[in-house]
Amino acid sequence: MKKLKYRAAAFFLAASLAAVPISSSEQRKIVSKVETDEKVVALTFDDGPHPRTTAEILDVLREFGVRATFFNVGENAEKRPELTAREAFEGHEIGNHTFSHINVKRLSREDLKTQLLETEKAVMNAAGLKTTLFRPPEGRIGEAGEDEAWKLGYTVVLWSVDTRDWTHRSAEEIAKTVTENVKDGDVILCHDFISGESHTAEALRIFLPVLIDEGYEFVTVSELISKKSP
Repeated sequence: MKKLKYRAAAFFLAASLAAVPISSSEQRKIVSKVETDEKVVALTFDDGPHPRTTAEILDVLREFGVRATFFNVGENAEKRPELTAREAFEGHEIGNHTFSHINVKRLSREDLKTQLLETEKAVMNAAGLKTTLFRPPEGRIGEAGEDEAWKLGYTVVLWSVDTRDWTHRSAEEIAKTVTENVKDGDVILCHDFISGESHTAEALRIFLPVLIDEGYEFVTVSELISKKSP
């Protein structure tokens, strides 16, 4: 019943939760951080949804009132639509991370287009939202990949603070990386699906209250881009 609630509510809220519009000039840039006068950062998660870790992370974000951007792998969104719907229902932004988590630099333009469109379809079916942000797996894209993503209306998003949580670092190490390196306008890279044990949710409980106490506001990537200084 809860799964159906999330999916129904996500579709109902889709229009009001649409991504903040990005200008055509900004769209054709790779975003890794934003120069801004505001104390804002974007927290991002790659590779999910995962039935355990994504749910745990969503629970922590809800507890602290933090919104984030989830870059879904299409085949995972297709397998677990209720989690993609929950992400949207709870106010998070959803981005495209290819359908099969593949090295974009090795793909033809047509194959990349298929990867992006299949992921769009999976997210749309789950949450009624069209993805407009694209993060290439491992940050590998190349000029042809950039051009094809832009043609499809995507903004390419990388990161400026890498927690390296996928290496199974401890929660304390992950949190230390964030608290010692974060600056205004940063994009923080985490993962909600890794192979093996994950300490990401535990790390969030450490660094989220620290950054909140320091006055940081957590926004979606699209919102962060909109806060760029003139």
